[in-house]
Amino acid sequence: MDVGKHLRFCPPGSPFFDMPARVNPDEGAFRQVHEDLPPGWTRGQDTEWVGVNPPDLVLPEQGWKIHVSATPENAQRVLDITWKYCVADGVAFKFLRGLPVLEHRNGKYGDRSASGKFITVYPLDEKHLERILGELGDLLDGEEGPYILSDLRWRSGPLYVRYGGFVLRTARTPSGETVHCITDPQGRLVPDHRGPGFRPPQWVTIPACLEEAVAARNAGTLEDFPYRVTGALHFSNGGGIYRGTDTRTGEEVLLREARPFAGLVEGRDALYRQRREYEALRRLAGLDCVPRLIDFRKGREHYFLVREYVRGEPLAKEMLRRNPLVRGSRSAEEYAEYAAWATTVLDHVERGVAAMHERGVVFGDLHPSNILVRPDGTVGFIDFETAGPPREATHQAMGAAGFTAPEGCTGEDIDRNALGCLRLAVFIPLTSLLPWGPRKAADLIDAVTARFPVPADYADRVLADLWSPPTPAGAGAAPSGSGDRRAGDPDAWPALRAAIGEGILACATPEREDRLFPGDPEQFFIPEGGVSLAHGAAGVLWSLAEAGVPVPEEHADWLVAATDRLDGPGPGCYDGLCGVALALDRLGRTETALEYLSRIDDAALEGADDSLLTGVPGIGLTLLHLARRTGDRGLLDRALRTACIVTDRAAGPDSPREGAPSRFGLLRGPAGGALLLLRLYEETGDTALLEHAETALRTDLARLGWVPDAPLPEDAPGRTPLLGMGCAGTGMVLHDLLRHRPDPELARARDTVRDLAGHHFIAQGGLFHGRAGTVLALGHLGAADGEGEEHARRLRRHAEDFALQTVRYEDRPAFLGHESLRISADLAGGGAGVLLALRAAHGEEGVGLPFFGGNGAGA
Repeated sequence: MDVGKHLRFCPPGSPFFDMPARVNPDEGAFRQVHEDLPPGWTRGQDTEWVGVNPPDLVLPEQGWKIHVSATPENAQRVLDITWKYCVADGVAFKFLRGLPVLEHRNGKYGDRSASGKFITVYPLDEKHLERILGELGDLLDGEEGPYILSDLRWRSGPLYVRYGGFVLRTARTPSGETVHCITDPQGRLVPDHRGPGFRPPQWVTIPACLEEAVAARNAGTLEDFPYRVTGALHFSNGGGIYRGTDTRTGEEVLLREARPFAGLVEGRDALYRQRREYEALRRLAGLDCVPRLIDFRKGREHYFLVREYVRGEPLAKEMLRRNPLVRGSRSAEEYAEYAAWATTVLDHVERGVAAMHERGVVFGDLHPSNILVRPDGTVGFIDFETAGPPREATHQAMGAAGFTAPEGCTGEDIDRNALGCLRLAVFIPLTSLLPWGPRKAADLIDAVTARFPVPADYADRVLADLWSPPTPAGAGAAPSGSGDRRAGDPDAWPALRAAIGEGILACATPEREDRLFPGDPEQFFIPEGGVSLAHGAAGVLWSLAEAGVPVPEEHADWLVAATDRLDGPGPGCYDGLCGVALALDRLGRTETALEYLSRIDDAALEGADDSLLTGVPGIGLTLLHLARRTGDRGLLDRALRTACIVTDRAAGPDSPREGAPSRFGLLRGPAGGALLLLRLYEETGDTALLEHAETALRTDLARLGWVPDAPLPEDAPGRTPLLGMGCAGTGMVLHDLLRHRPDPELARARDTVRDLAGHHFIAQGGLFHGRAGTVLALGHLGAADGEGEEHARRLRRHAEDFALQTVRYEDRPAFLGHESLRISADLAGGGAGVLLALRAAHGEEGVGLPFFGGNGAGA
């Protein structure tokens, strides 16, 4: 997952993920947000944009539009000029509501295709476009701003142009993503390309007024640039990183690009940081752990730092590849070998950091992705954009999650603190837990020393490096302390269950319309996110009901009202109407659930993808569940129709749908379709459905890397016992299939999943991508013959390990979501999913997941 994308939803001072503007939408707002408009003009706004429209104006649905770029320094002036011009001329436009939004858009982790877009102006036609470009271009000539990568630049000022939609029209891709759309000449909705490159639709003719700008763009070359790019390695909003060749010498080099005015961090752009890197590399020249500086020069609009290309693998990658705990190994020899290797690497890193400090440089961003392990076992440091003298290291402006220094840590202590985090992360990659309380460091040290034969002074060295007890992540929220290990104690479970349920309900915000419970950032990515089964209210309420926690009626009312406010919600199970229907039925509101299902027509089915997560299998299983609950034959017939869609698609050639051949697992792969077919077989007795289910499962196993009568390869995705990206869910469906269709080969695959789930250490806690899903799978699979006691011990150990992701919020247990960055209550990544998993760990009957038996949406 893209951690940078999720960091946007980590507002300071809050323990929860949230929209940035929710904290204070008027902080740093431009005065035009509230300025009086002429009679008849209207203003509409959301958390980011403010739209201003003249009276009685009818805009085209799409066309050529103008973007105005700006920096935080000149934004108010640019807006003043543009506002005055557009209002006087009766032109519709919109602008970002305040400096915080602009700084985020132009920030290091901002969307490259959106960077620089401060104001959007909507011409009525091409003649109007030409006039506005000329007149407004003259008024804004000389103003600076980031280059807008998706647009065509007008002259040399801050105006840019591209063809796109004027009104909001969206569609879902086969992968389930909601994308902006325009209409092609045949009237079909097609994606409105917004990537980092000027690429108008093929059917659109470039207006005559833009021909000169197109020619200028095409003429812009790097003819005098002595380096040839041979491959792109990484992109951020601040620029790209490229592998290249020095055309004069043939030497392989690395080029780091910096975009002026973009990639902002604390108001400093990428070019500022690149100059710091240049100075740091000059100061560190000659150290064997630092790449050799070759050049620093401008190429067209951007700047490039050129340095030696260092061969090696990122320590982050080597940690995952080698670590026996991550791989689920039970070999004491492998643990000893890894501990010796990791200790040697850490010694190299410590010597390198000390050498930089002797030269008067603080590295400033020490983490596993910025350390390369060379073929000879030594290390090289990369990415010096935050490096500088100790006196300038007053705090850590940038840092990877889990390696950022606490407030007040300065100078060389920034690197020492990161080294302490690294000593933990090479063994157990969970240092993002450290800001959640002073006991978390001790928890992690205990977890390391219990599993690895580390040196006797290991704990002392970690604690000596960590600068101070970290401050809680949510100032004012007081999440603190460590999660206790009572989760594995059967006698403590009833009280713990009640406390978890009370804690989830205490986080509810029924006064908000966008979400009822705090969840992972995905709840803000789609319109249905706040009500969905995966990340919204439906999943939380369903889980609470399944766990026996009383659900307030007003929360069910909220779910209905929020769903009714949606404009054309998608039909999916985990991301749309079907998931809401499941929850409402579980809460006793079956009539409303049936009404929502009635909105899903044949067109919605045909447009849905093949996944349980968002597509046809989840819709079919929901229809089947309600058919069983109500005895409605019509619902069963509709469910059988979904089975036909699944089998017809599987019988054809490899699907052209985006990404389909590479998808695997229960949520995204053929196993989801197999579950639908299996449940329909159990309802109808049609053996053809059972045969199709087996075929789908064999396809899924092949994609997971399973080869009959051969060991599962070390790098196969099937070795990961997770629901969202591994074999856990596939094993659950296999287990249920084998009840009806015994098969030695499939039984071996199921037993392999059980074994992997019992022995893997899972870094995250959530249902889709963490331990909760593994525990649910392990509980569903049950014990192998003669392993009842061992099976119970494995479940108990998993339950105890939830302590690492547990924090205290208002004196109740709460659980950390995506990358342990914030507290989450949702089903997919947070407390609701953990609640279900702990039920399974304690052997309680009932639903672990929808469609796997029990009182709710079960078999």
